[in-house]
Amino acid sequence: MDVRKRRVLEVIIDDYIATAEPVGSRTLVRKYGLGVSPATIRNEMADLEELGFLEQPHTSAGRIPSDKGYRFYVDEIMRPAILDNFERERIRHAYQMRAREVHWFIHQTARLVSELTQYPSLVVAPPLEQATLSELSFLLLGPDAVLMVLRTSAGMVENQTLMVPDEFDAEKLAVLAQDFTREFRGVNIRELKDRILDPLQGDINRYQELWQLALKWVTGRDGDEDKVSLAGPLNILNYPEFHDVEKVRRVLGFLEKETAVALVSRYFREGVQVVIGAESSLDDIQDCSFVTATYHVGGNVVGHLLVLGPKRMHYNRVTSIVEAVSEELSRALQS
Repeated sequence: MDVRKRRVLEVIIDDYIATAEPVGSRTLVRKYGLGVSPATIRNEMADLEELGFLEQPHTSAGRIPSDKGYRFYVDEIMRPAILDNFERERIRHAYQMRAREVHWFIHQTARLVSELTQYPSLVVAPPLEQATLSELSFLLLGPDAVLMVLRTSAGMVENQTLMVPDEFDAEKLAVLAQDFTREFRGVNIRELKDRILDPLQGDINRYQELWQLALKWVTGRDGDEDKVSLAGPLNILNYPEFHDVEKVRRVLGFLEKETAVALVSRYFREGVQVVIGAESSLDDIQDCSFVTATYHVGGNVVGHLLVLGPKRMHYNRVTSIVEAVSEELSRALQS
């Protein structure tokens, strides 16, 4: 594509992102000072349409970008947006609370990304069974209740309240936790399922009832429900493309279903990825694009985040935000 066609495509997409209105040749000449006549711009637009980069929704209307046009824009033309100091400081400040609980991190991240982008945001952490056990501990809450706290080698924390017989005092709980940790430290949580039927070792047999409760929670926990956080789903209503009730119903239904989580996994690659319109092959979000990113602990991917919006989303700004947030989240998790 020659330089002038690239420039025409760029300003058409920029204008359509800003206005949601089809773009005509006179608008381009008036607003962007392209240095050529409207007739020349009309010829360039006709060529771009023939090449599949633009579409004309109505014969009397201007052009709008096609999925192919957006893809070329994202891959070849777009420049990263520069976040201002206030936005960068807000991202850093969001993780100053060094809490280590998984759901705190994912809820905080989903809310932050949605507020910064003004699009729906979904954050996914890996199932617990993918982690490696580092330590198990118990905190006595009352005569018949304990808080079980599981730490993974990545430094993440899961906890659950268990009801137990009142014979378990703090000393017994400490012994059980030490035995559990010694037995299974470094073992993948998934592999614990294969060890449940193994003969229990050492002093663990003394507290078999609580041991079995702990094993049942650690190995039988699905974890996906509270490992996914959705923020700002109604932000989609702010965009004229989604004033159609049926279209909104499909998008909101998609965000609430397991399909959204599966979508993140399907397009998993390191770094920031952009998927546009029909590239997702999902009917419910044909009119949407989404941006995904990964975050890490110790060099390993531990979760994903996704931002979904109209195909005319502010790609350069969204990609810059999700990249900055994923980097800051990764640093916070390792501190």
